[in-house]
Amino acid sequence: MLKTPPLQTATATIDTLCGRLQSATLLEDRRASILGLRSFAKQYPASVASGSLRELISTLRRDGLGEKGSKDERGRGGDEGTGDVDTIRLVLETLLMLFNPDSESPEAGDEIAFFMADEFSMRQDNITLLLNLLDPTSPYADYYSRLYSVQLLSAICVSRPERLQECILSAPLGVSRLVGILDDGRDAVRNAGLLLLVDLTSGANEDLRKIVAFEDVFGKVFAVIETEGGLADAGITAQDCLSLLANLVKGSASNQTMFRESGCVAQLAKLLQQAFPPSEPEAAFTAQNRHKSAFGLLQLLKLFLITGESSTPQNQTAFFRAGTAQILIDLGFERRIPVPIRTAALKGAAELIANNAPLQEAFAALTVVVLIDTAPSSMSSSQQLNGSRSAGPSTKGSARPSAERPRTYIIEALLDTTLDQPQEDYVLRSATCDLIQAYLIKHDRIRVHFLQRAISGHADQEDAANVLATLSQPEGDAIGISFASWIVQDLIADNIDAKSMLAAVKEGNESEGEDVLSFIQALGSELEAALQQAVDVRKLAAYAGLLAVFLWEFAAGIDDLLAEGSSLVQALANTTKAATADAVVVGLSATLLGTIYEFSTKDSAIPRRTLAPLLTQKLGRTKYLDALVELRKAPAVRDFDLMEAGDADKMLCTSFVDLFSIEYSRLRKTIDKDPGIEVLPSSAVEAGVDRDVLDDLRQQLQTSTDALAQAQERSVESGQKHEQERMTLAKELQTASAEVDRLRRINQAMQQGHESELEKVAAQHEQQLQGQRAEHQRALASTQQDSQRQVQSAVRETQDSFAARIQDFERRIAEIGNVHRTEQSGHANTRQQLESLTATHTELTSREKSVSAQFADLSQKHSRLEKEHTELRASSSQATAELELVRQESEAHSSTLERLNVQLAELQDELKGKEEELATERAGFADLEKELEAAKSGTAPSAGEAKTAGGDSEEVEALEREVKEAKEGEKAAKEELESMLLVMGDIEAKRDLYREKVKELGGEVTEDEDDDEEEEGDGDEEDEEEGEGEVD
Repeated sequence: MLKTPPLQTATATIDTLCGRLQSATLLEDRRASILGLRSFAKQYPASVASGSLRELISTLRRDGLGEKGSKDERGRGGDEGTGDVDTIRLVLETLLMLFNPDSESPEAGDEIAFFMADEFSMRQDNITLLLNLLDPTSPYADYYSRLYSVQLLSAICVSRPERLQECILSAPLGVSRLVGILDDGRDAVRNAGLLLLVDLTSGANEDLRKIVAFEDVFGKVFAVIETEGGLADAGITAQDCLSLLANLVKGSASNQTMFRESGCVAQLAKLLQQAFPPSEPEAAFTAQNRHKSAFGLLQLLKLFLITGESSTPQNQTAFFRAGTAQILIDLGFERRIPVPIRTAALKGAAELIANNAPLQEAFAALTVVVLIDTAPSSMSSSQQLNGSRSAGPSTKGSARPSAERPRTYIIEALLDTTLDQPQEDYVLRSATCDLIQAYLIKHDRIRVHFLQRAISGHADQEDAANVLATLSQPEGDAIGISFASWIVQDLIADNIDAKSMLAAVKEGNESEGEDVLSFIQALGSELEAALQQAVDVRKLAAYAGLLAVFLWEFAAGIDDLLAEGSSLVQALANTTKAATADAVVVGLSATLLGTIYEFSTKDSAIPRRTLAPLLTQKLGRTKYLDALVELRKAPAVRDFDLMEAGDADKMLCTSFVDLFSIEYSRLRKTIDKDPGIEVLPSSAVEAGVDRDVLDDLRQQLQTSTDALAQAQERSVESGQKHEQERMTLAKELQTASAEVDRLRRINQAMQQGHESELEKVAAQHEQQLQGQRAEHQRALASTQQDSQRQVQSAVRETQDSFAARIQDFERRIAEIGNVHRTEQSGHANTRQQLESLTATHTELTSREKSVSAQFADLSQKHSRLEKEHTELRASSSQATAELELVRQESEAHSSTLERLNVQLAELQDELKGKEEELATERAGFADLEKELEAAKSGTAPSAGEAKTAGGDSEEVEALEREVKEAKEGEKAAKEELESMLLVMGDIEAKRDLYREKVKELGGEVTEDEDDDEEEEGDGDEEDEEEGEGEVD
């Protein structure tokens, strides 16, 4: 029987299909494998992706696109040369199923999407492959290939957006092909490409956004919206288009400039007009799409109007010229539009004109349609209220023409909505208040004009909305009072003239028996009543914040308030001290108390010395500081910058928050200030000063200033003259010092040369004398011993025949000894001369020390010259005299040098005498030789007498030895003479060197001395040559 085959599991089937896809050689087999894998992709995405993802990508490249040079992971090259559209579709569908598996699958998870995205994005050619499928000119770019490729790129972008952005930037024509999808006529492909661009540009780097904008994407996006039927009919497509535009222009000045220059501002304004509802009824979903798109369009507009950006002024001008401001205010006052869109439109109008003076001025001329029942009662008149003027029915400047509905100027309509329309939504009223504040910000001329119109309207008791009238009616709407307080704070902040104008306003009709109060006193009364009745915190914050801004650095206002404000001060102190009160109320009370005490004076109705105990004793320093700290920690101040317009927690104005944040430290230090020290603000600097007294003081100050300037000029001239004299004396002293230094260097050089030469000459002479003495003693001793032995033997042998000759030889030997003694006496004389030279050197050394002492004296004089300038000239003359003494000493040195030359000449004469004595000795030796020869010839034996004359021959030989020894003594004397000549030559060489050094150091040597020395040297050389010839 046949056995039932085992059941095949899904995992085994997937492995089989993966192996078949890898090993199949026919296209039909690979396509069948892909169909099988596609059927498992939804339920088993992890198994399919891990086993076949790379092979699917290789199949897409090889079989789908027909790339001949492509190879798979095993190095197997493609054998087909043409692509297959069906294979592309199958592979892309399988890959999409892997990115989006069934949520109920056991293998489903985010890890699969990350794995797929990493596998695609790790290789650039994989992304390039998908981008090539988006090329409209490609033969494989059919509907499904483009759609699935875009969807695959979107799936990769969700998991790995940064890596995909890098791959698209690196791919050739990558961005162009993505943007080109917006031109596709098939909605599904175009919408998928639009979503992909939205995902790519969301958080993308600046380079990618610039390249996308450069591909004319702005015009294509507006074309898509228009093709789809505008804001209402485009629906979600329009919203995606607006998201793409927002991603491109957000924080990119270059893209915003390209948006303006490409004419898209007018297209955006045209789209904005489509936000108005039609006159005929429309479907609910159509109206909903219109509202969503309009809100997104308004948010896009805000990205061009961010405060502080460099491109914001150009954007404001471009949009205002395109009529955007009129469209925005019309949207804001269109009651058929939801409140969030109306609020966003009014906020956009505020940002459109903020901090731009030309646009603020032009904005006041715009008009807006208002309902008859809510129109200001005075709009039929031609009066101008709060900086605006009512207008009759007109369609001029309107974004939506209306021939029957009345129109009024925008400022009047904004004031009416902000102050007199309590039935309106709070968010809308806050937006209108922000628009008024944007109209006033940083434009002093508009602020003054607005305040003047408000004061005049309040004085005439007109029925139109007026900020001063609203503040004077405490029983009115708390929100309206708060907004009026904010507007007035912006009008008077940091403007002393505006504060003075407002302080002059009077409240009360004296003719009707009412008390007349100043506007500041009226505000103080309203605040006091609010503190005592525990009314709405918003109303109390409005009055307290306005007074704090009003009275800051306004001493006249402080005096005005304190004139009727003793009970107010007590109420503020009690509120600050209360433990159960709201932190904002307590903090505002402490702030106002600190402001009053900071700028009060002793002339105030309640002097500073009276206010100080109230703060320090009744209230207490700790309570005061804690109240300020609690206000700073309160969300109304702490989170003020994070609050949006219309936030219910926003109770304070920007002017007050900025003032409190900047002056917080000053408010804390106020309570510690001495009440006797007054702080005069800028408003009180000129107050209470007599002009005549002021002019006299200014004249005295100018006179003193001129006298001081003249004294300074004289001082400068005297200082310059004194400096010149000091520099002249210093230069003279420097010259004298330089001369002294030069002479000192000459003396030092001479001293060093003398010392070194004398030491060398003394050492050489000592060595030579010791050597000669030892040699002479040895030679004399040996000669005497030998002569005595020879004489004794000769006497014993030839006592009779040669006694006379022996005596004669002894006499001559004695003469030779005398000669030696004479030479020794000459050496003694030379030593004495050396000692005299040493004494001369010692004398020169002592003179050099005296010169050094004189130089030290000059240095002391130099220090005294620096301290007393009047004695500089006398000291300089003394230095000159001492310099002359030094020069005389230098001349004395020159005379000493001449004396040394004379001594050297005497030594040379002595040497000549010794040479003559040597010549005489030589002649005596020659006579002895002659006698010896004669003796030899006279005593020659004959043939018969040879035996009898043996004794005589021995005597002759003894005489020859004596003659030989005498010659050796003569030779030794000659060598000694030559050594002495060498010593004298060294002395002469050193003398010449010494003269050269004297010449180098500035000394003088006469030419006669040089010539005499040369002649003496020539004579010595001739004598030496004659002596040598005689010896020879």
